[in-house]
Amino acid sequence: MGTQNSNADNIIKFPNGLIGLAEQTQLQLFHETTQDEPVVHWLQSIEDADFSMSVISPSTLGMEYEIEFSDDDLKSLQLDNPADALVLLVVYKQSDENNDIKVVTTAPIIINADKNLGPQKSLDQAVFH
Repeated sequence: MGTQNSNADNIIKFPNGLIGLAEQTQLQLFHETTQDEPVVHWLQSIEDADFSMSVISPSTLGMEYEIEFSDDDLKSLQLDNPADALVLLVVYKQSDENNDIKVVTTAPIIINADKNLGPQKSLDQAVFH
């Protein structure tokens, strides 16, 4: 994967950072260019080249989210058109000894694809379809 060249069109701003990572406020979204329809994308920090995480669409797992937003959520997301919303889930491997892949389903990353702006939302109760 390595460090990616920054492309302003792919930089997502997270004004409040990510959950537990308040300092991560700008991340570049990218995927391997060798794939026609990539399953895994990465979010790599603009501030810290050593920080990146793998993300997937919930549809990859056959999931759809129904997320309720507070007025503050909507204000920070600045979403005018629901079709511009992109929902991503963080995937990770717990350890090098264990190859099991885990998915964080209760803290999706929601991105306004039109404005490259997003929060990560902690869900007390997620409704999946």
